[in-house]
Amino acid sequence: MTPVAGTTAPTLAPLKLLSPAAPPAKSAKSATAELPKLVKAAGEFESMLLESLWKSMKETFTDPNEGDADPTVQSFDDWGIQSMASAVGSAGGLGIKSMIVKYLEPTLSAGAAGGTSDK
Repeated sequence: MTPVAGTTAPTLAPLKLLSPAAPPAKSAKSATAELPKLVKAAGEFESMLLESLWKSMKETFTDPNEGDADPTVQSFDDWGIQSMASAVGSAGGLGIKSMIVKYLEPTLSAGAAGGTSDK
């Protein structure tokens, strides 16, 4: 595309990625106390993600002509998927938990030092 004579092409300012707001300053002791909470939350997130994935896969591959008339069967299926997702997520699962912890752990240290972390 060529600019019209006598005009200049607009220039765009470079985008700056937003980083999370800096948490209030914490001591190093409280930052280490936050790490187990972060690990637990990351594991729970991975479990919920796996559960959602498996439930949608189950619905996709279920024969629509084969109706589950018994609600007990559906309850046991849901309970089984939830239990499997919880077990796999807490055991490391797909590695999502470790990626979340790896990415967010420096923010705990930065918060303890009173600084910010730009990535």
